[in-house]
Amino acid sequence: MSDHNDELGAIMHTYRKALEVYAARSGFETETVDTRGSGSEKEMFAKMDSDLTATELRAQNAAVLARLAKIEAQPQFVSRAAGAARSDRDNPDSSAYAARWLSAAARGDLSEFRALATSATGVATPTDLERRIIQKLQQSSVLRTLAKVSTIDSKRSIAMEAALPTSALVAEAGTVTASDPTFGTQISVVPYKFVCATTMSQEFIDDVIGNGGVGTGMQYVADRCGMSLAKTLDQFYTVGTGSSQPQGIGDTTGAAFASTNVSNIIAQGVTLADDALIDAITGDNLIDCVHAVPVQYRTGNFKILTSDTVIKNVRKIKVNTNDYVWKIGSEGGIAGGTPATIYGVPYSIGTYMPTTQGATLTTTGIRGAAYFIVGNWDYFEIFDRTGMTSMIDPYSAAVTQQSTLYVHMRTDSRIMLPEAFACISAVNVS
Repeated sequence: MSDHNDELGAIMHTYRKALEVYAARSGFETETVDTRGSGSEKEMFAKMDSDLTATELRAQNAAVLARLAKIEAQPQFVSRAAGAARSDRDNPDSSAYAARWLSAAARGDLSEFRALATSATGVATPTDLERRIIQKLQQSSVLRTLAKVSTIDSKRSIAMEAALPTSALVAEAGTVTASDPTFGTQISVVPYKFVCATTMSQEFIDDVIGNGGVGTGMQYVADRCGMSLAKTLDQFYTVGTGSSQPQGIGDTTGAAFASTNVSNIIAQGVTLADDALIDAITGDNLIDCVHAVPVQYRTGNFKILTSDTVIKNVRKIKVNTNDYVWKIGSEGGIAGGTPATIYGVPYSIGTYMPTTQGATLTTTGIRGAAYFIVGNWDYFEIFDRTGMTSMIDPYSAAVTQQSTLYVHMRTDSRIMLPEAFACISAVNVS
C-alpha cells in the first residue's frame, strides 16, 4: 500500500510543478490549462490525469485484497446443522471427496457410503469420475457425437412448431392480415434410468488405494462404466421405441406415412421393395434419399448414419464388371484410403443400425427398418438428467473378494423434427 502512496505523491508533485510552469509562461490561472494550454501541455496533463486515476485504482484494489486476506486468515468454523456448508471431504467437486469415495467403494464400507450420501437417491458420484464417464461416453458413442446433447433437471414437454406465421406482398396502404405460428403435438422428455455395474477385485483395491493412485483408479472405473453405458445407450438411441425407453433415430413405431405421423418418426425417403435386403440399395437410392431432405436442412450438422454392411455393399456398386462407382483418387479403384463421405455427405457407422428388414408387418402404411439415415442431427436431441448416483455391493461377490459398483445415469432421446431426416427402408411382409 505504501508503494502506491509514494507513486501518487510523486505524480502529484510533478503535476503541481507543471501547473506552476504553465501559469508563469501564460499568465493565466492554472485552471485554464485545459482550454488555453498548448497542444503539448494538454497532452501532458491528460497523461498525468490518466496515471493518477490508474494509480488510485491500484491502491483501492490493494486495500480490498488486504482486507480479504485478513478475513481468509481467520479460523473457519463448520456447523453440523442441516444445510451447513460442506468441507472438501464432503464436496463431490473436491479431490478429497474423490479419494474418500473410491476408498469406500473399494473397501465396501457401507457406513462411509451412508455418510457420503446427500439424498435418498444415493451417493453423489465424484465430479471427476462423472466428467471422465461423460468424456468416455462422448468418445465411444456414435450417436452422442452426432446428436445435440442437452442437460435437464426434470421432465420436459416441448411444443413443436407446426406452421410459420403468414407473410405476403401488399400494396401501399394495403391491408395487412396478421397470423400466428401454430404448434403441433408436444414432445415429452422423460429421462430413463440406465445402470452400469463394474466389479473391482481386492488386488485392484490394494494397488490403487494402497499406492494412492486415485487418478488411475478413477480412470479405470470411468473407462469401464463409460464404455458399457455407451454401447447400451447407442442401441436405444438408434432403435429405441420411445415407449418406456428413449426414442431411437430409426424408430419404426406407428403409422409412419399416415398424414399425422403421431409417433414423430422419419416418414420420408426411399422405400425399397418388400423384403428387400441391403444389397438392393442402388446409387439412385442414395441420391434420392439425400434430396428427400428439404434443402434448408442440408447444411451444418447434415450427416449420414448407416451400418458397416451398407458401406461395404455401396462400395461394391459398379458401372460394369470392373468399374466401381465409389472411386478413390483420379484413377478410381479401391486401393487407396476410404473417404468418409457418400455423395459428398459425411457418414458415421452405427453398430445397431438394422441390417435386415423390420419385423413381419401386414398393416399398410408402416415404415420398415431404416438401413440408411441422412439428415440434420441438430434435430435429434439427447437429454441427460443432471448428475449421477452410485451404490456399492460388497456382499454378492464376497467369496471372491470383489465389490460391485453401480453407477446410475438417466437419459432420453427424441426426434425433434422428422422432416429434417430421410431414410432408405424396407418392410418384411413375407
